[in-house]
Amino acid sequence: MNEYKITYSGESEGYRIITDRTEAAAKKFFRETAKELDLGRITIDSVELLSDNAMASKRNERETLETIRQLVADLGPQSYLATAFEGCFEDAESNIENDFGDSMKARWLHADAELNAAKGTIEELEEKLQQEIAERQRARDEAQEFIKKLEAKVLSDDDLEDVRQLLDDRATEADEAATKAAGEIVKYADHPESKEFQQAVINHRNYTREAEYARSILERVVAAQAAAHTTKNAVDVAA
Repeated sequence: MNEYKITYSGESEGYRIITDRTEAAAKKFFRETAKELDLGRITIDSVELLSDNAMASKRNERETLETIRQLVADLGPQSYLATAFEGCFEDAESNIENDFGDSMKARWLHADAELNAAKGTIEELEEKLQQEIAERQRARDEAQEFIKKLEAKVLSDDDLEDVRQLLDDRATEADEAATKAAGEIVKYADHPESKEFQQAVINHRNYTREAEYARSILERVVAAQAAAHTTKNAVDVAA
């Protein structure tokens, strides 16, 4: 855009800086402005080009926008340009009035960048998921192999009896330790904030759980002994 300095005289005198495409356009706008400002009868004394690379004013932007809008409208709503410019005129108006820099392309680029980032995240998650599936499958295979090895080992009656006795002894010892811890709780009950009382509570809880766990395993061992005995009798009868 060109920037002109228009000097005038008459009933009013002075100068105004006008930005426009041509000197003729600048003069035309100056005359319209002079009427609006009621400068009276004036004469343009000179027009000086100050710059041929001036920034367009909002008036220039609005006028150009209306010209483009009308040109596109003249082509009809089904024209290729009308389709391409859909939404662009509204962006242009908003940019002019609010000093924004939005555009359909910028929004598309931003959305495309976010989409690419999302795709990258999805691919990363998919890769992690595949790794997790592979790890779980590997763990499952290892567990099945371990179970097979356990199933291949059959405890004898003597082994089962030894295990039963060990578990019974362990449960008894745990009961005794829990009873002792209960006594400690009573002993230090007047000072529940003390380390001795709190440790006694922890010990009682742990030994109680230990006894319960030992007995739960013991029940299974006894059941296994009974099953083994039943199987042995069935085999003897069949023989």
